[in-house]
Amino acid sequence: MIGLWFEFKRVMTGRAERGRARSSRPSVEALDRRDLPAVIAPSVALDAISTSDSKSLTLEYEVSGGDLDQPFQLTVYRSADAQLDPGDAGVQEIQVGGAGFPVLDDLGSPVLAEGTHRLTVPLPEGLNIRPERPYVLAASQTPSERAGGEPSGEDPSVVSLRKYTIGVMTHGGFQSKSDKQGAPWALKMARSLQDLGYDAVIPYNWVAESRTAGAAAKQGPRVARLIELEANKAPEGEPVDVHFIGHSEGAVVNSVAMRALELENPARLSNGYIKATLLDPHAANNNAPGGRQYSVSKGFLGTIARWVVDGYQDKAKDPLPVIWGNVDEADVFYQRNPMSRTFGSNGGLYNLWGQVPVPVRGDIPVHYHNLTGVGISHSGQVNVVDWYRATVLPTLGDDLPYVDPTALRGGPATGTDAPVSSEPEFQGDAAPGTSVRIRALPKSGADAVVLGGTTADQNGQWSLTSRPLPAGTYRVWAKGLARAHPLTPRVLIMPSADLGQITVTQTPANRTPRGPRAQS
Repeated sequence: MIGLWFEFKRVMTGRAERGRARSSRPSVEALDRRDLPAVIAPSVALDAISTSDSKSLTLEYEVSGGDLDQPFQLTVYRSADAQLDPGDAGVQEIQVGGAGFPVLDDLGSPVLAEGTHRLTVPLPEGLNIRPERPYVLAASQTPSERAGGEPSGEDPSVVSLRKYTIGVMTHGGFQSKSDKQGAPWALKMARSLQDLGYDAVIPYNWVAESRTAGAAAKQGPRVARLIELEANKAPEGEPVDVHFIGHSEGAVVNSVAMRALELENPARLSNGYIKATLLDPHAANNNAPGGRQYSVSKGFLGTIARWVVDGYQDKAKDPLPVIWGNVDEADVFYQRNPMSRTFGSNGGLYNLWGQVPVPVRGDIPVHYHNLTGVGISHSGQVNVVDWYRATVLPTLGDDLPYVDPTALRGGPATGTDAPVSSEPEFQGDAAPGTSVRIRALPKSGADAVVLGGTTADQNGQWSLTSRPLPAGTYRVWAKGLARAHPLTPRVLIMPSADLGQITVTQTPANRTPRGPRAQS
C-alpha cells in the first residue's frame, strides 16, 4: 500500500507540472486510502487542439495511469468564450478508439496507449463561421468518468482555440457617383456584421470605377490584398475565417479575389473557413450561359434598354463568377423576375437576373435559393440585397432561426417506388404558412390535373390527400406561394418542387371515390 501511495503522488505531481491537474479531483490529503485505486485508473488529459483546414481537428493528449482498455469520448463545442458552459453548442461527438476508428495516432502509436499522442480527426460539418461563438472547445471523458466517477456538472478535460472572422461586402456596377464612401447597403451591412461578432469587416468601395466596362475583374486582387492585410492582424495561432458577400458584379470581384487567395494560399487563411454568399451574381458578359439573362420593359424604351445592356456587356466581358476550390460553403440567392413583377427596377426599364448555376471547382456544397416571385428585383424597391439583409443577416448570429421561403420539398407518403391508390397521399415541408398546390401530368399525354391544395403548418409540415385519379402513371410537382419579406407582405416567392413519379392502381372495391381533400 505504501508503494501505491508514492506511485500516486508521482503521477499527480507530474500532471500538476504540466498544468493539467483536474481541479475537481480531491487533494492528496483529502483522499481515503481505499479510494486510491479508483483515482489512479487510466485517464486522459488534453493538452491542445488546432486545425489546419477547418475540416478536421488535431488533438494533443496524454494517457496516464496505464493503457485505456476502452475508447474515450471526445466532444467538440462552439462557445462564446474559452470556458465550457451548459449553453455551448455541441458540434460533434467522437469516440476515440471505437469501432471503425484508426488504431494508430498521427505519430504511429496506439491511440489508447499510455503516453503522449497527436491525433487528427475529421469533422464532417467543418468548423464553419460562427462569429458569436468564435471558440472551438474539445472535452474528453473516459468510460469510468462517464459511468459515475464524477458528479453531474463537473468539467472534463477541456482545451480550446479561437477563430478570427472577416466579413467582405462588395457592391456591383453602376453605383451612384454621390456614394463616394461606398454603397450604402455595404456600409449598413458592415455595421450589422460587427454587431454580430465579426472581428473585422471590409466594405470594399469601387464606386469610382463601377461604371467603367471591364473594371470589375481588376478589383479582385485588391480585395485579396486587403483580406491578407487584415488576416495578419489576427492574434498568433488563430485560424482566419472569411465570409464573402457580393452583389451582381460584386460576385465577380469576390470570385477573382478568392482565386487569388487560392493561388497564394496564405497559411492563416488556409487554416480557416471560407464562405461565399452570392446575391444575384451577374457578370457583364453577353456570352454567359443561358443567353440574355435580364428582362426589359415593353415598347421602344425597352428596346433601347436592351441595346444599352448588350453594348455594355459586350465591352466589359467580365469573367463569370466561379466558386473556387478553397471555398468551404456557398449560398446563391437569385431572382429571374420579368419587369411586370418588379417594383421599379432601374426606373422600370430593365431587371438583371442572377446567372445560375454558378460554375464550381471541387466538391463544395452550394445552396441555391430561388427568390423569383412578386416584387423582388435586382436593384428595385425590394432587391435581393435588401431581402438578404432583412431576412438572412439577423440569423447569422444566435438571435433568430432562418426560415427559407424558397424551400419546398415533398413526395408521396408511400414513396415513389410502390404503386398507390387512386387517392394518393403526399407530404413534405416548406416555410410555415406557405400555400402549396399540387398538379399531376399523366404519362398518357393528357392535360395536367390539379390534385388539391393545402398550407404548411407552424412547423413547416404539409400533407394532402389527392382527388381520385384514374389508373396510370403520373409526374407530380408542387408549387408554393410564400411571404418573402418580413416588412413587405406583398412581396412573395413562388417555390416549386418535383414530387416524383407515381403509378396509380385501380380504386379498391371497398372505397368510394371522393372529392378533393386537403390537410394542413
